[in-house]
Amino acid sequence: MDADPTLTHVSAFYVAAMERLVAVVQDLSRARDLDAVSAIVGEAARSLTGADGATFVLRDGDQCYYVEESAIAPLWKGRRFPMSACVSGWAMRNARSVVIPDVYADPRVPVEAYRPTFVKSLAMMPIRTAAPIGAIGNYWSHHHEPSAEELAILQALADTTSVALENAELYMRLQGAVRTLQEQKQRISEQHTSLGVFTRALAHDLREPVRTLIAFSELLRQAPGDKQDTYLRYIGESAERMGSLIDSVGQYTRLDAPARTGHALCMLADVIADVRGNLARIIAECDAKVVHGALPGLTADAVHLRQLFQNLIANAVLHNAPGVTVTIGREMIDGRSTFFVRDDGTGVPEDQREQIFQPFRRLVHRNDASGLGLAICRRIVSLYGGEISCRSAPGAGAAFYFSLPEAEHPGLSAQAKDPAGAGADESIASSDVATVLIVDDREADLELTEMALFRRPRLRCNLRSVRDGREAHRILSDPGNDIDLILLDINMPDIDGFSLLSQIRGDDALEELTVIMCSGSDHEPDQRRSAELGAAGYLLKPPRFASFRDIVAGQRGLRLLDDGTGLSLIRSGA
Repeated sequence: MDADPTLTHVSAFYVAAMERLVAVVQDLSRARDLDAVSAIVGEAARSLTGADGATFVLRDGDQCYYVEESAIAPLWKGRRFPMSACVSGWAMRNARSVVIPDVYADPRVPVEAYRPTFVKSLAMMPIRTAAPIGAIGNYWSHHHEPSAEELAILQALADTTSVALENAELYMRLQGAVRTLQEQKQRISEQHTSLGVFTRALAHDLREPVRTLIAFSELLRQAPGDKQDTYLRYIGESAERMGSLIDSVGQYTRLDAPARTGHALCMLADVIADVRGNLARIIAECDAKVVHGALPGLTADAVHLRQLFQNLIANAVLHNAPGVTVTIGREMIDGRSTFFVRDDGTGVPEDQREQIFQPFRRLVHRNDASGLGLAICRRIVSLYGGEISCRSAPGAGAAFYFSLPEAEHPGLSAQAKDPAGAGADESIASSDVATVLIVDDREADLELTEMALFRRPRLRCNLRSVRDGREAHRILSDPGNDIDLILLDINMPDIDGFSLLSQIRGDDALEELTVIMCSGSDHEPDQRRSAELGAAGYLLKPPRFASFRDIVAGQRGLRLLDDGTGLSLIRSGA
């Protein structure tokens, strides 16, 4: 029967229950999430009416979700039932309370679900009369028809619960909005900092090498022969400084919105090996040593890790006297695994140990220093939730400590530990070697690409090159073409790289062909368009072998193999 909450008199029970309800309302007013509301309501629904059990049900689409219960025996907490198959669903669908003195005599009750329970009678109140969002139920272990006072108390609780749920939802939305605003504020702050770095680079640090280039270019036209080599050296050094500064500013600003898709297991020892290769010249010139012990795997972007360790190692080598030793390791500090890059050089003055992480702060003047290396290190470490600091003692060197998320995998397969697929006993047939086509309209860029990716690292492959997109398309259209990989310049006359890539992806015969886009610009829309068109990766000119190797390692059709005599690029099925 339907409940009639009209009261003809006020009993002692009702007064006590209302006093208890006031306390419940106060508790609900402080509830900030669903768990808190459900815990309060589940207990209150039973204690307010003296029932043997109570349940708190929420509507979940076309199902009833039994969120919480307080009862003398288990009911249905955590379970879901169709709206049409339970009494709570009836109360919500009809937006009316329901009282059932005998659960075995009412057609709305799924009798088989009740047989294992203690329930003989029940009352169910919808939460909110307009479009109910849930229900509160009371159960008795004996035949019982609740009084008008009991139903009034239960309905008051349901009404209060409706408000509490709306408040909790509003609070959660506000919390989400606050978090979003805080994140936006942080991004704006970082972008403002990056803009300041960029502005400083344009206003000062880039102007100086440009001025030098212009001045010595003018002098070179009229210089005597014995001065030309010197002037050309000055011009070359200024150009290198400009390139280094542009690269550093680009690295710094790209860290404003780093992509998470590049995160993978990276073996730190392999990262250090790459860095040592990149810094081989300055390490040799400075008679430095770079040593490390056992190092773990890290879940990170390999590019970030190389930037981090390369900047720290180069900083130690270049800012100390020849013969410095740089040690990379890991130790436990305050119960946390912490990495360090330590040198035995002159150290860093105490008043400079924080300033060196600021953009364009330098301890010494060097033409080959951008002043952004340590600032980039701090940005990278912060991306992974860590902090970096410098510890030093006069004459005892400097140590940079930082934390990164480890990903220890003792059971790594040999292939994972050796991503190049190294194996001295493997022989490589000529037919297994991959064919690479470089497409670039600039002769100088063709030479730089061949030197950086193939000749200098002595990478064995079948190498071809063409100067325009039409010729490349003609080669690819040949039914007998054996091209496995294309390095494709973006900015070319007639047919640009994007147009050619679109043609390639529109040809079913070429859908498995690996294409890597190449550009002298890290323009984000170009990178995004390359990915959208199906490019395997994006290389900045002049390309670096480590970046090329990372892209190739992720391709199913290719792999790098070391047969003991050198690296080869082969088809992965070989």
